[in-house]
Amino acid sequence: MIGSEERDLREGLVYDPMVKGSDSNFWKGDTANVPADSVVLRFNAGSGSSYSQYLLGDFEFNVQVDSLSPDSNDSEKRWGLQNIGDSLERGAVYFEMRYDTVAGGDTATTRPLRAVARDEYGNVKRTNITWDTLWNNARTRYRIIWENDACRFLINDSVYATLDNMGDTSAGTFTGINVNIPQALRISNRAADSMDVSLIVVRSARKMI
Repeated sequence: MIGSEERDLREGLVYDPMVKGSDSNFWKGDTANVPADSVVLRFNAGSGSSYSQYLLGDFEFNVQVDSLSPDSNDSEKRWGLQNIGDSLERGAVYFEMRYDTVAGGDTATTRPLRAVARDEYGNVKRTNITWDTLWNNARTRYRIIWENDACRFLINDSVYATLDNMGDTSAGTFTGINVNIPQALRISNRAADSMDVSLIVVRSARKMI
């Protein structure tokens, strides 16, 4: 018996490119090179975002990259939740591989995989994830569980990073996990090589249209 228990009802989806292709009713490309209809969404020096907006939830991206870092210092690979129209990336949460020009964060050699969260002002909190060669050029499940007080980043169901509401000791400005600004599902590959997305699963989320 549930009684007076308050339940948080959320909705989910499964986006299978084999079935839906690059459905323009769901995806919008923000570069000339938009995803192609295929058994995967292939991003080659291109990017795209969903039209739907999400707030909190459990999100999984089945991603295959053909290298463990971008090909040039000004390129990046990114998948997660972000509003492309917001230059401050307020409230975004995502995985990324990127050359970092932030003072003290020079990654010209390693360009690691990172878990990244932004607060509602755009301040960043992040941590590097040690790359496993088993993920190289292999379909890998990257999952973000975004809750009120923390974001957990899982790869193939193992937790590799947790970013919580505590301030970022490296920057001292992070104010906490975003709980007010809805985000779009976003995939971005600024490098010339390909990045394939074979499945996106939203297990639960508060969707805002």
